[in-house]
Amino acid sequence: MSPELIIRCLLGFAVGALIGLERQKRMKEEVTLGVRSFGLHSLLGTLAAYSYTITSIPATETTPAVPGNPIILIYATAVSLIIVTFQMGYKIFRTMRKGITTTIVFALAFVLGALVGFDAPAEGQLFGTLSLLSMTISFLVFLVLGFKEELAAAVSSITHEEMISAAELGVLILFLWPIMPQTIQLGPIVFPVFQIYVLVVILLGISFANYILVKKYRTRGSYFFGFFGGFANSEATVTSLTEYYVRTGRTDIDRISLAAILANLAMVLRNGVIVVILDPTLQIFSYYLIPLAILVFMGMFRMIRVKQKKLEEETTEIEGKITSPFSFGAAMRFAVVFTGVALFSSFAQTFFADQGIILAALVGGFASAGAIVAIVVPLFASGVISLSTAVYAVVIATTTSVLNKTLYVYFSDTEMTLFKRVAKDTILMGTGALIYLLMLGLGLIPGL
Repeated sequence: MSPELIIRCLLGFAVGALIGLERQKRMKEEVTLGVRSFGLHSLLGTLAAYSYTITSIPATETTPAVPGNPIILIYATAVSLIIVTFQMGYKIFRTMRKGITTTIVFALAFVLGALVGFDAPAEGQLFGTLSLLSMTISFLVFLVLGFKEELAAAVSSITHEEMISAAELGVLILFLWPIMPQTIQLGPIVFPVFQIYVLVVILLGISFANYILVKKYRTRGSYFFGFFGGFANSEATVTSLTEYYVRTGRTDIDRISLAAILANLAMVLRNGVIVVILDPTLQIFSYYLIPLAILVFMGMFRMIRVKQKKLEEETTEIEGKITSPFSFGAAMRFAVVFTGVALFSSFAQTFFADQGIILAALVGGFASAGAIVAIVVPLFASGVISLSTAVYAVVIATTTSVLNKTLYVYFSDTEMTLFKRVAKDTILMGTGALIYLLMLGLGLIPGL
């Protein structure tokens, strides 16, 4: 037996067995379908499809193509239909259990196995397109089934209006995708419209995921709200925390200041994730890792230094201004801010070269550090700017976004007590990053 056939059979079994593994974890009866049933069912599809492909004869210059013998494929498909029908009938009429998820994914296992059997990898490759598709779907099904409770909790926290807004925005995105031009000419500026459009869509998706987490953990207290909200929008999170502090009689200043630190830390971590996603070479991240460690260390240091005292569990829901990013108005505001930062960066880079990018990072960091990072990293990846400029811009934008929290607290609270506390925290965190920038500028850190 050839190694290629062995690998095909193993993969044909594995794509079904992975789904069966999750089903077996939930097994309540001995007759429930599990790893062996799912794996053998998908292997049946693989062997049936493979038998059809090896009996077919491709066309030549003198003879037409001859299709394969479909007898085994038809037989296996009929057997699969009988088994699936029997399993559904047994579950509904004998066990009286609700739901047909297991039946659906059991039938899907046969299809995934058949994809492996039909696959025709190129010479020198182990897996072709169909095998990769089968493995991807198997893994996605495993995740969907494995995180059933988490998905149900997330869906239950979404209101009807938010679902409608998400659907409307999804339709708008799908409508704009095929007609969006790659670039537009704005005087001397070639503005990458499609790239900015894709980045906006990606960041909206990330923001929506964190928005769901904020809603889920909002009643767990200011710490959860500060951390998860910081991933979505740290400025809006700190503003909401300050307004909550004022509304509750300006009590628990330690709790609110710690929550503001967590919002900053979440923002710093989020920017690092964006850098890794947009620059898989990790060249920028290797330099961002140092200020990331500095900011996290300084933030944790301030949290430890805060006066220790017993705080009762907080269950009051924090009413914040973090709206769903999939609502049309919020999405458009986000897109306008992001596009404005991108335009400013493009003009600054065109007229002032690398210094313009640094200026854009300094100014744009007050509005959206995430937007700056998402714009600068692709510019480096495409060779438009140097590594040193990209590193400076990412660190400066992140540092600016850390320091700007003092402004949001100042404009949300007329008293200065919380402002002084937040200013002390943010200045301490920002100072470490500024020292790192100074070391870069003096050439004390090699590589740039």
